[in-house]
Amino acid sequence: MTDSIIERLKAGGKKLTKARRAILGILEQSPLPMTAAELHARLAKARMPIDLVTVYRNLAMLEKLGLVTTVGLHDGQMRYEVRHGREHHHHIQCRGCGKIVDLMVCPIKKLTSVIEAQTQFAVDSHSLEFLGWCPQCR
Repeated sequence: MTDSIIERLKAGGKKLTKARRAILGILEQSPLPMTAAELHARLAKARMPIDLVTVYRNLAMLEKLGLVTTVGLHDGQMRYEVRHGREHHHHIQCRGCGKIVDLMVCPIKKLTSVIEAQTQFAVDSHSLEFLGWCPQCR
């Protein structure tokens, strides 16, 4: 774990427990966002006996501290991915098989100043996900 993660946990009054270290480690290794259930299954496979409620509690706390971000896709399940070390990005998900692909582009960045001027809001984040059909499902 990087020092910035440990510092952010300490600043939030939290410690880097074995459970948090395992959760963050799995999310760091995953190229795509994961559901809490998928994360729980990986923890079980790694012989980390952490119950699903604890996984959810830790994910909520890590999100609150800005270490993890949630991704809502069309399947209705909230997915999670680490924030540190990754550029801001969006996703596209196949309507057929559910395959998810990172899109390392953000078309909204250019619109932010226009939106702020029109609404007088100070935009601090946004969410944009794409849906479509992958080559195998077309």
